[in-house]
Amino acid sequence: MKVTCRSILTLPYANQLKPVAGKEGMDHVISWVYYMEEPHYIEWLKGGELVLITGLVTKEREDRLLELLNALYEKNVAGIIINLGVYIKTIPQSVLDRGDFLGLPIFEMPELLRIVDISQSICFAICRQEKEEYDVSVALLGLLSGSRLTAKRISCLEAAGYQSRKKYRGIVIQSLDLLTSVSEKEPIYSEDDQREKAFHLLDQTVRNFMQEKECLTTNDDENYICMAPADEEDHILEEMEGLAEFFHSKYKNGRFRIGVGSVFSDLRQFKNSVDSALEAIRIGADNQKGKEIFVYDDMILLRIFDRFEDKEELRQIASQVLKELMLPDYEELLKTLEEYVRAGFQAKAAAGNLYIHENTMHYRLKKIGDILQMDLKDYQDLFKINLALEILNVCGN
Repeated sequence: MKVTCRSILTLPYANQLKPVAGKEGMDHVISWVYYMEEPHYIEWLKGGELVLITGLVTKEREDRLLELLNALYEKNVAGIIINLGVYIKTIPQSVLDRGDFLGLPIFEMPELLRIVDISQSICFAICRQEKEEYDVSVALLGLLSGSRLTAKRISCLEAAGYQSRKKYRGIVIQSLDLLTSVSEKEPIYSEDDQREKAFHLLDQTVRNFMQEKECLTTNDDENYICMAPADEEDHILEEMEGLAEFFHSKYKNGRFRIGVGSVFSDLRQFKNSVDSALEAIRIGADNQKGKEIFVYDDMILLRIFDRFEDKEELRQIASQVLKELMLPDYEELLKTLEEYVRAGFQAKAAAGNLYIHENTMHYRLKKIGDILQMDLKDYQDLFKINLALEILNVCGN
């Protein structure tokens, strides 16, 4: 079970904390407790920390507290504990309002509660959680390496939430520039340190977004790998679009690729699912420029096209189907045909999308049919047209 701002309220000593702001962020995952007074040391934060302050430096000055709050939010901390006492008698309302606005949990800590007790209680819980996550990561890496599926591995994954009756899918997340962004913002001692911090940021982001999914995770040198439940009503594309949006809200200039693998129900198929997610990223990156999310099961034609070493052969197939529509003079008709296919072969819907009259649409479709010598209501002809247009998307005109 992940240690979150909400779950610490069940721990010894930490159950005396009072959440007073930022309740929308109570499910933020906590990576560690960090006692800090001097704002200068914010640069040492990795993200996910629960920061504890007494106000030794800021006192009750609203401007300093607000500045500190904003800086901690930018470092992606999980929450803030403010120890009431000598330096801060009460938390200014403006600070509470800012915490609510940012969705950053703020806790009041009673004056008589010792820092060592509360930090020790939370850190012990985190250590237990990290041991469980390490065991899960090792078990998943074992499956990916092709090692034998042992009872010990199954037991470890079941303890972490895996259910043999459920279906799952492998998800691979690649950050194209997170390593660079980490080195620009934080002190880096080695390449391994840089990579560790980058994956830590990625892990915190994914866990905070997918906290209800009971995902099991691991990573190799290049990829963050997740085994996520595939629900009966699977909305994986919408979920990944939400994850990408969440990424961009945290890392404004970050670039990510997300590959979604095939569904499986047998743990021994986990490797195949991850491999399919990696293949989806590879094919998608080559053929769908600008996209971030690649779902393997939705890329059937692209996977077929990828097996053609000679792309010119594919272009010839498209040319045989589309004929004169490939020429510049017929660009308008080609766009009309593309929209007709995109609209599910519904002329009225396609006309609306093109902002033309329905009669104009029917006129153009008749002209297209005459040029192609095809019936635009015949299933076989429509299949050929759709295939040719997909080839154009992959290979270019």
